Amino acid sequence: MKTVNDASFQSDVIDASQRNPVVVCFAAEWSHPSQSAVASLEQMESSYAGRATFVTMDFDENQHTADRYGVSVMPGFVVFANSQPRDGWSGVYADTIREKLDQVIPRSSNTPSDAGDRPQRR
Repeated sequence: MKTVNDASFQSDVIDASQRNPVVVCFAAEWSHPSQSAVASLEQMESSYAGRATFVTMDFDENQHTADRYGVSVMPGFVVFANSQPRDGWSGVYADTIREKLDQVIPRSSNTPSDAGDRPQRR
């Protein structure tokens, strides 16, 4: 998964979202929930291959962009499509991430389910 920053955000996220939706995960190296969220996105990336791009952004080093899109809790997510933010949320549950993504990026009908690797909500 590509890492973006304030300087590359326009080209790597805004401009790229004209082709396919881009999911930005605002995270921090020191945050265990952030690292869990990044791992979940990496696992589900193949389910959305060719239909979405997943990137991560260091929350601490890119505070300007986090503030601009209202991200104040890590991990925080924002989905961009057609150069606009479409949805935003926070949390690490893989099923929640999938639900939000599927509202913007429908999974193809021939994609096998990977429900077996989903962490259970407690």
